[in-house]
Amino acid sequence: MKNQKLLLLYFKNIILFLFVFLLPTQFGKHFFLPFSYISGVRIDYLAPTVYVTDILTIFLVTLHSRDVLHFFKKGLFLYFVFFICLNILFSLSPLISLYRFFKIIEFLIIVAVFKKEYPTRKNLIMQAFLCGLLLQFILVITQFTVKHSLQGIWYFLGERYIHLGLPDIAKASINGAEFLRPYGTFSHPNSMAGFYLMLSLFILTNKSITNLFFKYVFLLFSACIIILSFSKATLIIFGLLLLYYFAPFSIRCRICFAAKFVTIGTIILLFMIVQTDPLSFQKRTELISDAFNIIMQFPLLGTGIGNYLHAQINFPIRYPYFFLQPVHNIFLLLIAETGIPFGLFFIGKIVIIFANTIRKSLMLLPFLAVVFTGMIDHYWFTLQQNILLLAVMSGILLSDAVLLKNGE
Repeated sequence: MKNQKLLLLYFKNIILFLFVFLLPTQFGKHFFLPFSYISGVRIDYLAPTVYVTDILTIFLVTLHSRDVLHFFKKGLFLYFVFFICLNILFSLSPLISLYRFFKIIEFLIIVAVFKKEYPTRKNLIMQAFLCGLLLQFILVITQFTVKHSLQGIWYFLGERYIHLGLPDIAKASINGAEFLRPYGTFSHPNSMAGFYLMLSLFILTNKSITNLFFKYVFLLFSACIIILSFSKATLIIFGLLLLYYFAPFSIRCRICFAAKFVTIGTIILLFMIVQTDPLSFQKRTELISDAFNIIMQFPLLGTGIGNYLHAQINFPIRYPYFFLQPVHNIFLLLIAETGIPFGLFFIGKIVIIFANTIRKSLMLLPFLAVVFTGMIDHYWFTLQQNILLLAVMSGILLSDAVLLKNGE
């Protein structure tokens, strides 16, 4: 009996480690069904996909079924399910909304698991994060150097086929010299930058991490990935949040703070001179304008979760190539897909929950990173790695709240 318990504990640790380690990856099988095409073009966002992390989630829910069921027993969840059923029923494509509903359930499962497991398996989770970071760092540096994807074994971690010759690949240039913005195993450099922005701020502000070597290595490699992504908005947000974090220390050491301010400011300015997509701002403003029009067309129940692009296609594409993306603002995207009443109610509810919880914990900066990047991009709602990281961090946040409430 004792051996069985030890084996079960060992298996739990392996699954948890693998899940966290593989969080930055996106290897999976896409199923392109009729609703996954718009104007004859396959759209990844609309294709049901089974990722390796989804399979590991099934193991997690099996191993933690009691904790997950307890989490779902809360009354608010029943109201949520009722609304989702209405949303699916009246959505532009009910099958897409049904698939997205299962992804929301997966999100909540991960929240429940990490709320329970983080206090007792903190070191294991940190080690898995570091191992995943080191692997990603190696890939990013190599992609940046050789200016194309590596494929081979990296394909099985979700690396996509990329090189400078592809028309819609993210590029950057300095004085006419063009180079690839590395993707790592992500769908886009911006998504990768946002992922490691949240994670690095979590490590930076986590006072329970007493191993300074671990912390400095993690922050150094994360910063390198963020910088090499050449995501200008993420770099600015990263710099501002770092200055906010270091500001209290200025009282004790003004010279130290001034040095950090100059260093961070110089790095940001150096990378701001790099030219990326010159039409980026124009595209984002047009998508925001379209989002408001969609919200006015579907004010009560929205387009249906996951159906934004089916409404977006009704607006003209003003570019010589096929450009169809969700609005780069998670708040507008939420309201457009769920309707004004539920969208505003949900945003307000989340703000209240997190305001009460974050105020008592050390998770302010990581979630501010989500809010700020979420105002200029959509990946926290649409891409697998970012969604699952947000779920993990939400679980850790709720875990911290329980510990603080109990005075631990």
